[in-house]
Amino acid sequence: MKRLLLTLVASMGPCFAELPQMSDKTEWLGYFVGWESRSSDFGIGADGEALLHPKKSGKRGGHKEISIRYVIEEEIKGKWVRRQFLEKDGVTSKNEKGLDPKKPVVLVTTVTGGTSVEWTHMVVRGKINVMPRLLEKKTENKIRVGMEFALPRLYRFQEEPTARELKKKVGGDYLKAVRLKDKKGVRVKFHETKDITSEDYLADGASELEVESDGILGNKFTMELGGAKTGRIDVKTKGPLYNSFKMTWMADMEKLGEKDCFISFAVE
Repeated sequence: MKRLLLTLVASMGPCFAELPQMSDKTEWLGYFVGWESRSSDFGIGADGEALLHPKKSGKRGGHKEISIRYVIEEEIKGKWVRRQFLEKDGVTSKNEKGLDPKKPVVLVTTVTGGTSVEWTHMVVRGKINVMPRLLEKKTENKIRVGMEFALPRLYRFQEEPTARELKKKVGGDYLKAVRLKDKKGVRVKFHETKDITSEDYLADGASELEVESDGILGNKFTMELGGAKTGRIDVKTKGPLYNSFKMTWMADMEKLGEKDCFISFAVE
């Protein structure tokens, strides 16, 4: 397959500059770097964010991508505040631009308040591993580091569905996880009304998570901690699971930078 390179300008402001259109790979327009596989495409965007595109029969589905953000938060007056990339040099990289790089790709993000974090990306046995490392911290406040994964709106209904209609539509979809506190497995189907964030489920976080849904082309999205007690995965909902929800991994700051303090994720 012809190797196509994306153009990364030398001077980067709050994000990578807009990239020129590629002749026969327009789906990668606007990306700094990307990895292709049979089940998904993963790319780090020109805006400093990343997208994971589920695929069916080797092709992306329209508007089914999982949005991924690099998270740096600072505790201010007892509340955790998400910091934004600096307008100048907020996202930088010394790596070569391109598709399917063989070597790890490293980004450095710097946010308001002066905290800089290095993010090392590598593909291992079909899974994407991202390992953060603290480079600089200028604030005296506590900080925390992680990644946020947002599913798209999986289903839309003209009006509130009945229980029978809902089960028929989303009955095969589920979320299952391994609880962090006791390693017990939990599973909730999308049409059930159980609160996945309750004490009976994932109030104390998870170490592994799996989502299967027709809304992501019938694929499975998986997340897993790199090592035991190196962080936690939380699910954040704003209503039923069949709408959309976010999954956030926050690293254990005492383990940050250690070889097993990373998040692994994939579409299978």
